[in-house]
Amino acid sequence: MEITNIYLFISVSFILLISPGPNTIYVVTKGMNEGRKSAFKAVMGASVGDLAQVLAASLGLAVLLQASALAFFIVKMLGASYLFYVGIRCFLNKQQMLVKSSEEQTKGKDLFFTGFLTSVLNPKTTLFFLSFLPQFIDNQSVYAQQQMLLLGLIFIIMGFFVMSVYAVLAEKLRFWIAKNDRIQAYFNWATGAIFIGFGLRVAFSERR
Repeated sequence: MEITNIYLFISVSFILLISPGPNTIYVVTKGMNEGRKSAFKAVMGASVGDLAQVLAASLGLAVLLQASALAFFIVKMLGASYLFYVGIRCFLNKQQMLVKSSEEQTKGKDLFFTGFLTSVLNPKTTLFFLSFLPQFIDNQSVYAQQQMLLLGLIFIIMGFFVMSVYAVLAEKLRFWIAKNDRIQAYFNWATGAIFIGFGLRVAFSERR
């Protein structure tokens, strides 16, 4: 694998990662609702979910989703349903964006697993890794799978840092939004609509 391919991969990956997706939106939501500590727990969950997606792509599980219409349909409906669920929870959220006690904070394991499921239940992410990573490796090499895993890990590490920056920025905005109840309500509704939009996008997605 040529070093120029790695530089190109990093450049393209950065552009993709700064474009907000379900993982980023969830991290930002937690950062604005509960602060940086909660947001970082969500980041960890999303990063582990991305790792599962990379492993699925490199081990050939993504090929199953690509080849089997039934498998793809089942996974995408699970993913869409979960995004709908998260969106509805945002609509129903009445919490104020103020400093909460430890009893009021969402449990760390819930933050982690929601971040994990938001990532891992999206079949398009698996297929994305299957189609994106091989473009930067030597497919004729006996180490092609290892190269794919390496690039996948680089992508995950970059994603972790990008989401962490979003988490910090979200906390900065949190205290400004907390001063206005109407903005808080709009934020909850907008976030819910975004997640439901992502859910619809997954539900109506097609295999490529």
